[in-house]
Amino acid sequence: MTNAANSLDDILEPERQSLELAWQALLAGTTPVGAVVVDAAGTVIGTGRNAVYAPADPPSISASSLAHAEVNALLGLPVGGVHSDCRLVTSLEPCLMCAGAARMATVGALTVLGADPFSGSSWVLASPMYSRRRPVRVTGPRTDRIGRLASGLHVAYYLRRRPDGSVISAYRSLRPDLHAAGEALVGAGLFDLTERQVPWSEAGPTLLAAL
Repeated sequence: MTNAANSLDDILEPERQSLELAWQALLAGTTPVGAVVVDAAGTVIGTGRNAVYAPADPPSISASSLAHAEVNALLGLPVGGVHSDCRLVTSLEPCLMCAGAARMATVGALTVLGADPFSGSSWVLASPMYSRRRPVRVTGPRTDRIGRLASGLHVAYYLRRRPDGSVISAYRSLRPDLHAAGEALVGAGLFDLTERQVPWSEAGPTLLAAL
């Protein structure tokens, strides 16, 4: 996606909300990914944040390797219908499980803010297996500062949690620009902001200014 948003005010509300949910996940001590589901009118009808390492409010899945933001956002969709007029908006490119969940939940579109060279798998939605009957239109990842912010939060989390692990290795080798974004966020005091539990309304513009 070619875009040039320079402010959080330049993106749509569901995208802003997915980033705020990612921040809430980081404040809770887990992977910073947030997601929302919107209907055809753009109204948010489902929200979720990563809760693998931290509890979340029901009906979200928590304390499980399956507790990804996208899965939690999709849980609110009613069973038995086709939701092709709905869009899943996620702060980070979904993994295989979450890309599959979007397809199985029958949403018609996916919007991705930040790229994930380690486990990002939105490409699977373009395969004939998924696209033949109920295609999921994919927009993103973004290539602007908003995209770097979304990916940078992910990088920063792993720079602290597992700096020598495979996630950081993938970013460093495949997307050095996003690795640098994560380092810039750390240098801008990201973890001081989390320790003080600074709300996204204040932290978001501060971190975006560092990129």
